[in-house]
Formats: sequence, structure tokens, C-alpha cells
Amino acid sequence: MGVSLKEIAKAAGVSEATASLALNNKPQVNAETKKRICNIATEMGYIPSINAQNLTNKKSKLVGVIVPNISNLVYSTFVRGLEAELRKHDYKMIMATSESNIAYEEEMIKHFISFRVEGAIIYPLIKDNPDPKYLNMLTSYNIPFVFIGSYYNGINAPHVMSDIYGAISNATEYLYDTGARNFYYFGGCKTIVSNDLKFRAIRDTLANKGIPFEDSHYIELQKTNYQCAYEQAIRLLSQHRKIDAALAGDVYTSMAIYNALREYGFKVPDDVSLISFDNLLPPEVCKVPLTCIEQNSSEIVHDTVDILLQKMAGNHVNKNILVNTKLIIRETTKNI
Repeated sequence: MGVSLKEIAKAAGVSEATASLALNNKPQVNAETKKRICNIATEMGYIPSINAQNLTNKKSKLVGVIVPNISNLVYSTFVRGLEAELRKHDYKMIMATSESNIAYEEEMIKHFISFRVEGAIIYPLIKDNPDPKYLNMLTSYNIPFVFIGSYYNGINAPHVMSDIYGAISNATEYLYDTGARNFYYFGGCKTIVSNDLKFRAIRDTLANKGIPFEDSHYIELQKTNYQCAYEQAIRLLSQHRKIDAALAGDVYTSMAIYNALREYGFKVPDDVSLISFDNLLPPEVCKVPLTCIEQNSSEIVHDTVDILLQKMAGNHVNKNILVNTKLIIRETTKNI
């Protein structure tokens, strides 16, 4: 459990009423006593409830959701889906963005606790596994949480995500069967679980074919946006490396690669095949209909909320769910 008002009052040697007045910055307590009580509370890890007066013996009906950002279609799609799914169960969503920054994520966790959310859903995208202590704050306040889209190694919480390894393995097999032998992947930091799964899927699938997939063939993007992907693709092509297959982490990266290839005189798919890991833009919006891996975001959202509701109801649920994807063949890959 989180630190209670009773525990703070006992540590400070005052009544609960005095401790409450001090923590709520009321004038009835002198400044020196107020400061002493607040310092003790901080040292004990107390996080005040913003809604305390309204939540006496009541549920907040709030769920906190953290995503890396909302400019990326993948995350904004999940946010819209989660809000709609939670609304079906009379829950409201508090949404925050981590910007893949561990300090921001910790700050938002504390923010959720202060609002006494009943549960939390986190899309983890910190480059290096965070110190689990700040996530344990949720547990200490009996706030269950579920990971969506990925997970953090070493942190005991359920996760719901696409079968990334299976999806990329299947896409790699398809490209191999079309005759591709020189593979490259363009995506985010490899220390992130979801990206590491993609790397290992390509490496393992090609290893079974007797083809090495070197670390240098994983093109790590400092920022997963069009401009960064385009610059990296141009840099790769300027080195005149052999390439006949490219897999991309999202549709914007795919379009950046496509444009870079065209600029260097490559024909897609005659010279280089291209597959995108998402299907969030209609084919008519892209310059060319992309072959893509389609995630079942609605099923991921439904299963995530279902697990969280079970945990909020007091049930012990610690299962992980991998949701199947679909490979949609369009115009950026050869036919088998």
C-alpha cells in the first residue's frame, strides 16, 4: 500500500487532522510545523490525492494511459481505441505522453497516482529498460497496470501486443521466396523490446537459410520520422551496398525508403522489395500501394482493457497475449 495519512501523522507526532491540514496547505497549521510534516511525507514517499475530497469511499472511474507520443499513427490509433473501449465500461481516460523519456514516464506515473486512477495502461518505449522502482509505485498503491504494444524486461506485468516475431519472420520468408537475399531493416532503437524482436526474427529466419543478417543491416533511426528515415536511406544507398529487400517499422519510414530508392534509380519492386510494419494509411494516400503487415489494433485494445478490468476487480491475471497479424501483398513486393 501507499503511505497513509495515519502513518505520516504518527511519524510527525501529530493528529491525522493536523497532518491533513498541513498537507493541504491550510492556514490553521503554522508554517514551521507545516514544513516539517510535508518533509516527512515526502521522505516517506507520500503522493497526495488531488481528488481526495471527492473520492471518500468512492471509485475514481479513471484509467491512466501513457503512450510515447500522439503524432505517430500507431500510438494515436491505440489511444482512440482505448478511450472508446474504456467508455463502454464507464471509465474515463487520463492520457499522457512519455516522449520515450524515463523521467517523463515516472512523472506521469506519479500524476496518475495523485488522481487515484484505478488502473493504468502503458505503451513502453524507453530505449533502455527503466528502473522498475517507479513502476512499483503503482503496485504499492494497489493500482494494476498492463503493457500494450510491447513490454519492459524484468517487470512483472501482463502485456498484449502483436506477434511481432512471427509477423517479421513471415514477411522475411516471403521476401526470401521472391528471390531477395540482401536484407535491411529500418526502425527505432534496438534495445527496445519490440525492435529487438524484429531484428531477431529477420536474423533467425535468414540464418535458417544460410544467410547472415549483420548488425550493420539494422538501420537504427534516432527519430522514427520521415526525414530521419530518408536521410538514413540516402546514406545507405550512397555507400553502394547491395540491397534487394527492405523492411520498415512504419508507413512513414517506408515512404522515405521508397523515395530514396527512386532517387537513386532503383525500381520497386523489380530491384528492391519493400514491406511496412503497419497499415494505417489507405493505399491511395501513399505514392504506391505498400505491401504491409497489418496489426489487429482493435483486438489488442479489447484484450488489454479486458485484462485490466479483471485485475481492477481483484482477480489475479498475469497472462500475456500475442495477437496475430496479416501480411497484405500490394505493389512494393514481387509475387511468388
